Amino acid sequence: MTTPLPVLVAYGTAALLALGLTVAIVRQLRRGTLAVRVAALAAVACTAYSADTSWRFAADYLDITGPAERAAMFGAAELALFATALMARQNLNGPTAAPGIPGVLVWVITGVQIIPAYSESGPIGGTVRAFVGPVMAAMLWHLAMGIELRHRRPDASSNGFGALIVRELRERLLSRLGIAERHRDAAQITRDRATVRAVALAARLAEISPERRERRRGRRFARRLAVAVARASVGTDVEQRAKLLDQLAARRNATSLATITLPAPWLAPRDPVASALASEVRDHMARAAMNVRRLPSPFTDLPPVNGVNEANSEARSEPRSPVKLGTNDALAVIERGWAAGLSVRETARRATRAPSYVHGVFTRLDGERGPRSVNASGGTRHDG
Repeated sequence: MTTPLPVLVAYGTAALLALGLTVAIVRQLRRGTLAVRVAALAAVACTAYSADTSWRFAADYLDITGPAERAAMFGAAELALFATALMARQNLNGPTAAPGIPGVLVWVITGVQIIPAYSESGPIGGTVRAFVGPVMAAMLWHLAMGIELRHRRPDASSNGFGALIVRELRERLLSRLGIAERHRDAAQITRDRATVRAVALAARLAEISPERRERRRGRRFARRLAVAVARASVGTDVEQRAKLLDQLAARRNATSLATITLPAPWLAPRDPVASALASEVRDHMARAAMNVRRLPSPFTDLPPVNGVNEANSEARSEPRSPVKLGTNDALAVIERGWAAGLSVRETARRATRAPSYVHGVFTRLDGERGPRSVNASGGTRHDG
């Protein structure tokens, strides 16, 4: 029987498509290692296995019986699987460093390809066709092309929607089982669970009246409470006993939270330590300013300059020299004032010099001649 021309064209097209796909794979993976090449070869075989299922499914369930149409369309899913794998690899090598949507589509196509496997071969044969065909093809393409994120970067974690759901469910399950804290051993987990149970039983028993405690239900609560306390080891473990009492106190006084007085959060200082330090600094500055205001002005005793304050100088009880002394005479007066134990202000008035100048001379004389004698009337006060 002679094969019709359309059938030959269809088979030729399929062969050319397969050859082109193989050449693209070889060029893409020619720089890879031997393991990568073997994985790519296995991925091609699993893809062909999946294509056989698609060929049969197209005729049996999709009513695609024409040879040309069947040959052109049966491998659409396999070609899409390979295309999305290539796109996922490109995204992984790009700026995002993640497979992105193409990586998700690889598994979506794989899930859809499982349907033809079960339709053609039933539960047992379909499982073999699904696993060896689309599932293994997707896994091997991920490994061969390096688009499996954890295979490429073991320390990386996926942020996809499915990965987030799986991680959240895992954490909730661990919390429900009471093993979320990894550093605890089995004995500590048992004690913590018994402590929580003892707190709950003690709180319920406290809500029962004394008459009802003597009844059957009250006695059952008491027995269960005793067992929980014994399992919690609060009699020998001081830390566990503190946990039990703290949790029980918090539970029995939980209703007081409704009436507790709390400061407004937007009026409270952000940093109490910094606020207290700033308040203390402000108090010190205020007291220092008050003390400065109480001190007499150091410039009230200066000699008159160009007739300024002459009226005030005449009103003073002690006479003042209206003429400014020379440098040598002023130094002599300052030395005599230093030797006599006079204050800086009094010596400055006699020497017709500024108190700051007299203070500097006094400091130099103290360094050269030692501490001067103390005048009982004025002392050695250097208040320049």
